Amino acid sequence: MSSKDVRRLVPQPFLALVILILGCMMALTWWLARGLEASLPSVGSAEMQRLPCVSYSPFRHPDVNPFNYLAKVTPAQIEADLRILKTRTDCIRTYGLTQGLDRVPEVARKLGMRVKLGVWLAQDAAQNQAQLTQGLVLAGLYPDVIDLLVVGNEVLLRRELTAPQLAEILRKAKAQSPVPITYADVWEFWQRNSDLAKEVDVVTVHILPYWEDKPVAVYEAAKHVQEIGRKMQQDFIGKPVWIGETGWPAAGRQRDGAIPGRVEQSAFVRDLLLLRPFIAQDFNVIEAFDQPWKRSFEGAMGGYWGMFDAHGQARVSFSGSVVEDAQWWRGLAGAGLGALVGALFAYFAGRSVAARRTRDAPRHGLYTVLIACFGGGMLGAICATQFLMSVWWDRSPFEAAVSMGLGGVGAASSVLSLSQLAVAISSNPAQTTNKGASQALTWMADAARLGVLFCAASAALILLLDPRYRPFPWWWFFAPAVSWLALCCGAPHVCRNASRQTQFLACALAISALGIVIQEGWRNAQAVSYGALLLSLAGIAVWPILEKTKQASSTAGALSSVE
Repeated sequence: MSSKDVRRLVPQPFLALVILILGCMMALTWWLARGLEASLPSVGSAEMQRLPCVSYSPFRHPDVNPFNYLAKVTPAQIEADLRILKTRTDCIRTYGLTQGLDRVPEVARKLGMRVKLGVWLAQDAAQNQAQLTQGLVLAGLYPDVIDLLVVGNEVLLRRELTAPQLAEILRKAKAQSPVPITYADVWEFWQRNSDLAKEVDVVTVHILPYWEDKPVAVYEAAKHVQEIGRKMQQDFIGKPVWIGETGWPAAGRQRDGAIPGRVEQSAFVRDLLLLRPFIAQDFNVIEAFDQPWKRSFEGAMGGYWGMFDAHGQARVSFSGSVVEDAQWWRGLAGAGLGALVGALFAYFAGRSVAARRTRDAPRHGLYTVLIACFGGGMLGAICATQFLMSVWWDRSPFEAAVSMGLGGVGAASSVLSLSQLAVAISSNPAQTTNKGASQALTWMADAARLGVLFCAASAALILLLDPRYRPFPWWWFFAPAVSWLALCCGAPHVCRNASRQTQFLACALAISALGIVIQEGWRNAQAVSYGALLLSLAGIAVWPILEKTKQASSTAGALSSVE
């Protein structure tokens, strides 16, 4: 055996430690970045800070949503909500009249607010007629409060009615309504169905830069709203155009150059208000309060559009700096707790066998503690991230259980890899390859790695096939990737097997990762970073093949030189 081959059997604890330090720092950097103050242009006077109109839905409580038909919204709750909104606007837009929402005009009159009253349309003709009748009655009772009757919302987008069916309903509403009527849909659908304009008094368009087919970055979003509003006004000359929805999500995943976030949401609203004098149309911001139930349909992006969160706390500010997450310290606390647990475990586990160490025992013992410390710190920060992402993305107890299970598989694999590394470092370098680690530890570590690869390949494939409302779940796979890399670099002789199952999953993972990056585009930094992580995971998984190839080449070279 050559000296180079012998060196491969000798653990390299310093290299492994450097990798774990870098991994821990990367996990902490994500949290630290969430605590940085972002300087944004402030909206000047109190009058300029008032929003023209805001979408209002009272379904911000877990037990009250549009699909729980038995749940009713009381006038007291409506009044409490509108008193909060009164601090920001004098106008609200609603979307339906069931579950107590028919009391909104009554409460709004009491508070001196105006209402764009929504009549919900869907596939059920009887329900549509009932909604329209009720909306017309309320418009007659509260003409001083209701200044626009919004008959239908994105029913063409949802393909629940055809344009001729909708036109008939609008024609009937216009003939009977004591107030102007409109229909609201995404601006492209108005372009495709421009004949509907003659059936309404106002053309109501939705301009949502984040959800565009070609998403718009936040620093361009307000100008995009202005430009599309101008274009729609040119397309419908002589007909008033109202921007019925525009806004920005405070949480979710990146789409092209459009990044959700609390800072981005405040930046968009501020830019919109500063640009308001130059926007030809009035606009309505979606929405008043976060709607947790929307996450079932639109992922995290659907549930976090509110000017106020689901608890009624203001999220969007109009002046001063903005912090993405006021509780950014949770990541640091998790890292500190993980580092402490890892260091204590390594220290007390090492003391029991300290007398049997080689002359390098002090150095190897310190490396073991440091590796456990930084590995535990990385896992602690990732666990804090896992909890936050579960709150954002998991829509049911089942999804939360699956998410925590996948996070648990990744954490278990990381711990087992670090345990293998610690055992290899603590063993006598002169011993043969397998004597430092038990067969049980090796079997469990290999099984956990295979499980992580299967989960990663499955998640990547699902994201590739159905990407719109799904995250880039890096928090499940970051710690295993760093831990495996530390093991393979710090103790190469331990990374000795790459089974056919591993090779197959690594190949599938690599293909899916490249597909995700190509599908999402190079402007999507989250997709590119996630793809790079998955490619790294696939590469590390087949590391033993590369090692065996190098060893075979070295052996062949030695034999040829002897000949």
